[in-house]
Amino acid sequence: MIEDKHSQFAKHINELQEVLESPYSSKIDKALLKDSEDIEHLNKEIANINPDYMTFLPSYFWYWYFGIGWVYFSSCMFFIVFFADLFRHEPMQGLIQIFNIASILFMFITLCTPLLLLLYQFIRKHPYRIQYYFLKKEQKVVYYYRPSLQFFKPFELKIVDYKDIIPEVHTIKNNTAYTPLNLYIADSDTGDITHHIKPHDVSVDPRVHWAFIRTYMEGDAADLPINPEFCQAYPADTSKSLFACSDIVFRKNGILPNDHSGGGQIMVFIIGSLFTLGYLLQGNNYQTAKQAILHPDVQKLLTWDGQDNPYPIQPITDEAKLAFEGRNWEVNVRWVYIILINVGLFVWAVLAYNS
Repeated sequence: MIEDKHSQFAKHINELQEVLESPYSSKIDKALLKDSEDIEHLNKEIANINPDYMTFLPSYFWYWYFGIGWVYFSSCMFFIVFFADLFRHEPMQGLIQIFNIASILFMFITLCTPLLLLLYQFIRKHPYRIQYYFLKKEQKVVYYYRPSLQFFKPFELKIVDYKDIIPEVHTIKNNTAYTPLNLYIADSDTGDITHHIKPHDVSVDPRVHWAFIRTYMEGDAADLPINPEFCQAYPADTSKSLFACSDIVFRKNGILPNDHSGGGQIMVFIIGSLFTLGYLLQGNNYQTAKQAILHPDVQKLLTWDGQDNPYPIQPITDEAKLAFEGRNWEVNVRWVYIILINVGLFVWAVLAYNS
């Protein structure tokens, strides 16, 4: 039956490249779970893991770095052009002056739109990423879905059977570094694809990623290589603090202590002030992720009572709870200082360039 489904599946997906083993179809290759770097990465990306469900942090895409560059370049170019025109050139008259004002206005709208949209996103917190939840006891995968680039269409809740998943490794020609894990579900009669799940984590071998998921869904807790030093608990709901969410990237890289105690301030100021916008974007990415775990239909599927988690994972400390509620003053003050340093460096760069 499995081979027949794979055959039908291949007929309808032209770009099918390498289908991995289906759930419960064969023994899990435990040798894949010995790759320390990939396992360490997956441990850091886990948002929550317990006897009932596992989920990873939503991916932070490389294209946001292009967005960051666009914002900085656009803002810098606007200030350079605008102030140079106002203070270095003599006033122009007639149609030339009207054209000059129109050009400045056009540049302001074109170049500063990314910055305005970014600030709007920080305020509104509109979700643009989702999390996939692997429900172990129910043997299901739940997530929200919205077609690509259809930002005004509401998210739809999807609940699919884990046993029906067909995993595939899809590579892009001349780009072997980008090999994401794709999880498909095809109609058993026609082979048409009904669901496409894209974890989108290209920092880890997709075969290791799939073996990790299979081990959780199909094996015992003792078989899953969880390192409590890296695997930390995060709130299941959306945090109220952008700063606390932005701290995640520091904690994952060992720059900040895991308890939000306020330690490591000097290192954070040195590193964080240079990449403030990127870290705030990462925090916003996690804070606004569409989380199926909050949906009533998904909550009905959860059976864990919150006791006796067999998976070793660092608990949420009192300091972390305060941070995610926006009431940890050490976290808030740290980020205010980082932002002020970043703004100061940017203003200095603009003034130095124009001096």
